[in-house]
Amino acid sequence: MFHRIFKRVAPAVAMAMGAVTAGCDGMEMRFGDGQGVPLAELDTGGAAPTGVVLASPDRLIVSQGQALDIAVTGDPEAVEAMRFTIEDGTLGVMRDHDLRKAEGRATVRVTMPSLDSIVLAGSGTVEAATLTGDAEVTIAGSGTVRTAQVAAGGFTMTVAGSGSYQAGGTADRLELSIVGSGRSDMAELTVGSADVTIAGSGAAEFASDGTVEANIV
Repeated sequence: MFHRIFKRVAPAVAMAMGAVTAGCDGMEMRFGDGQGVPLAELDTGGAAPTGVVLASPDRLIVSQGQALDIAVTGDPEAVEAMRFTIEDGTLGVMRDHDLRKAEGRATVRVTMPSLDSIVLAGSGTVEAATLTGDAEVTIAGSGTVRTAQVAAGGFTMTVAGSGSYQAGGTADRLELSIVGSGRSDMAELTVGSADVTIAGSGAAEFASDGTVEANIV
């Protein structure tokens, strides 16, 4: 049971720890194999990403549209610190390690054709209008993710830490794991079936008329 939880949580936790390590040893911040660059230098000429990763204390707002578009506003120091990458179908949003302590917060607004994956590492906030397909949300830290409308086949939701998730909509199958004191407030989400594991003081809420298997330790 714990192996399954940690296998899903590990990538986001590793990303959060990577950000801290980069700041300590003077290395460049990296997401996957790519190095974050200022928005003006980001190559957006390829296929639009379908996933997002936020590894900073800032706010990311994702809406649906025909083409990829990214805009950044907010406190000047925070805006200057923002860095981006697009790799393996995922848009990574982070801060340059030399400017990671910049004061204030930035708001990153992203438009993309579809979204099926959200990863939040840290204390930031992600707000998404829709989440579709075989969808996945992972929260590692104390941040918050909100999805207005989920329309998913399989839906995997993982919280590691004290973070929270809010969502409405539908999913055929829900696989939900919480490690720590996190919350998954999905009273407006209706699922066909669910497999729930909670390790710690976390809590989850959703609606289902199908089979729900739950393990609380």
